[in-house]
Order: sequence, then structure tokens, then C-alpha cells
Amino acid sequence: MNNLSSKHRKLAYVIAIIVLLIPVIWLGMPSTGEDGSGGKLAQLRDKHELGESTLGDVDPSSASMNFVLLGLRGIATNMLWIDANEYQKKKEWGKLRSTVDSIILLQPHYMKVWDFQGWNLAYNVSAEWDAVEDRYFWVKEGIKFLNEGVTRNERFPELDWKVGNLHGQKVGRSDEWRQFRRFYKVDPDTERYDGGPDPEINPERLDNYQVAKEHFLIANDKELKHKQHLQMRMLFRGSPWHAQFDYANAMQREGVFGKQRTDAWKQGYDEWTEIYGREEFITPKGPIVLEWTEEDIKALAARDESITEKDVREWTSRYQDTSNYRFWRTRASSESEENTIKAHEYLYQGEQLVFENKLDEAKQKLEEGMALYAAILNRYPSLKSEDLAIEEGLRAVILWRYIHELKGLQLPSSFALKELWLKEQGRGPELESELRRNHGIQ
Repeated sequence: MNNLSSKHRKLAYVIAIIVLLIPVIWLGMPSTGEDGSGGKLAQLRDKHELGESTLGDVDPSSASMNFVLLGLRGIATNMLWIDANEYQKKKEWGKLRSTVDSIILLQPHYMKVWDFQGWNLAYNVSAEWDAVEDRYFWVKEGIKFLNEGVTRNERFPELDWKVGNLHGQKVGRSDEWRQFRRFYKVDPDTERYDGGPDPEINPERLDNYQVAKEHFLIANDKELKHKQHLQMRMLFRGSPWHAQFDYANAMQREGVFGKQRTDAWKQGYDEWTEIYGREEFITPKGPIVLEWTEEDIKALAARDESITEKDVREWTSRYQDTSNYRFWRTRASSESEENTIKAHEYLYQGEQLVFENKLDEAKQKLEEGMALYAAILNRYPSLKSEDLAIEEGLRAVILWRYIHELKGLQLPSSFALKELWLKEQGRGPELESELRRNHGIQ
């Protein structure tokens, strides 16, 4: 090199730089958005459906950043987890949220981070607040957190399922479900959201169960490409249709008994039997469908000489039991009948009349509803094993007994739903406490 002229040395340096830049460009060229574009890293990112991430929000002066700079990202993340737990214990919510953001910046593709912290914000942190409005805010934070996880991790159907579950179960089944469902359509921060929902949560102004169903459907689509490890495949793929049933049932809980409610149950029945019921699932004895015909049994058994029609029937029955398939088919079918609708409506009206202190009218409505409801349960015995069906009947009996107590009336020895009441008496105290708490009964 010493023998080279200055001009030749500069030329050599330029060539060396170009040679060194080739692998850098090959590895790091950004994608244009088209398939196969960009460098090797961009192509791998697209192949594995990984989003972009940065370290920009990690405190540069923190001990965590020191470990990051040393390449010890795992240790840095563990330290941030410890910090997050401490902030939660001290109820320093702003620092908690900031620390969680730092964790995901360090490990954006570790599903458990998104799963746990989304659940933690929606359940644990929200429970620390007294005002229902504040609880709802943190439920939303949990949902938004998981939404971000979904954006960064397209290959995890479990995350989409978790988002759907928060929309459905946390909003629709928690102790504050009445308020949460109302806030879902009219956010308590009315000034910020103009008297509508938070658009990050409910952009289309739908029912929470309808949004849950959308996320479950997305999860099912992804599950066709990426295996999920959350639960048995058959149960995982049944989630959208359960959300549809929850949607129909929620209207009933809130006193909606018109065409919209009936149509929701009919849609649930059709989707349950025609979509979910016709999907093939693999068992140790080959494929089965939950909504089978004799022709299906023969065709499925014929695929493998070692499998008999008896095998297919046996495993179909097992999977129907596991998914509670026959029960939900029966429930959805029964909900379109006129007497079923009347029973629900009378029981609902009776409950409302009790809390309006119109006891004579309430007693009449409850007795009419109880008689119809008892007939339905006798006609469809499988309903007697379903929690929501049981609770509706028990609530009616509790209120009916309460009226007798207030009016000083002797309880008759025989009454509609007596069989259900005697069988499920253990649930009575908890339901009675809930009724008193919700309606201010001393």
C-alpha cells in the first residue's frame, strides 16, 4: 500500500467501501411494499409477518438501556418487568403505562408480553379504580394495547382472539356490564368523542359482541395459516358463533324482544349449523363434521378403510359433547318460538315492575312467565344444564318469593319452576345478593 500513489489509495478505499456496502444494502434495504422487494431482512420480516420496532422510548439514562447497549436485551426486559410491577403496586399508572411501552419496544414479537399486559390493564389495573368510568378507561387501554400487539404480530391468531374476548367478555360479562355496554356506544368522555364511542375501540358504532365476533373471525382466518396454542382447535373456531349468541342474549337481558333479537338468534342458528357445523375437524379416527347426515357418515368413513361408520359416529358424538354443539343448536332453535319470546318478556317485565314497586302487576307477570318458562324447559331438557337459562329461572323465583315476603303472603306448596328451584338452590343466595345490589334492595 505504501508503494501506491495517493490517487490509487483513494481509489482502493472507494472500492473497499463499495464492497462493504453491498452486504449492508443486501441485508438492510427497506421494502417498497411489494412482494419480494427490499433487502434480506425486509423479506424475512415480511415472510414471518413481523412489524417494525424501535428503542426510542426507552430512557437512555436508565440501567435498562445500559443492558440494551451491551446486547443484554433479555436482562433489560426483566428489569422493566420488575419496575412495572412496582409501579402497579404503588398505583403510579402513568409510569406503569410508560414502562410497559418500553417492554414492548424491547420485545415486540414476544406474544406473552402483549397477552399478559393487555389482560393486566383490562382486569387488574381497572379493578383498582372506584369510578366505573375510570375502570372502563383501563379496559379500553387493555384493548388498545392488544390491538397494537396484533398490528406488530400478524402471525399470532391468539392475539386477535384475546382482543375479541376483551370486547365480548370483559365489556359484556363483568359486574359493570350494564355501564360498560352503555359506555361502549357512548363513551363517558363525551366532550372528547362527541357523544359517541371511542373510535379506537368501536369505529363502526356496533354492539360489543358484534365487534368481538369480527375479531374472532379474523383469528379464525389467521389460524388457517398459523397454528394457535390457546385451546382445542374446535373450541377456538367456535368463538365467532358464541359471540353471535351472546349478542342475541344481551338484547334479551336488556329488554329487547322485537324482530332484531329474533333475527339475531336465527342468524346464530344458521351460522352454527351451516358454517361451524359443516366444518371438518380431525379426530384420532379421521375427519368429522358436527352437523352430520347419514351421507356424511358414509362418505367420511369411506376415506379410510381402517375407519368404520361406528368410529365416525362415536367421535362425532364426542366432539359434539366437547363443544356443547347440540345444546346451542337447541337453544338457538327454541329462541325463535313465540312462547319462548313471551316467557323471556314476561319475566323481564316482572323484574322491572318489582323495582317500580308495582308488586301485584309484577306477581302476575312473573307467574305467567314462570309457567311458560317451565314448559320450555320441559320441552327442551338440555336447557336445564345451561347457566344463563338456569339463572333466568332462579331470578324469577327469587323475585316472586320476595313479593310474597313483602305482602305477607304464604308461599304455595306447588309453583312453576319448583323443580329447577329445588335442584339449583345452591345458586340462590349469590343471585339474590346480586339482585339486591343491582337494584338497591335492602
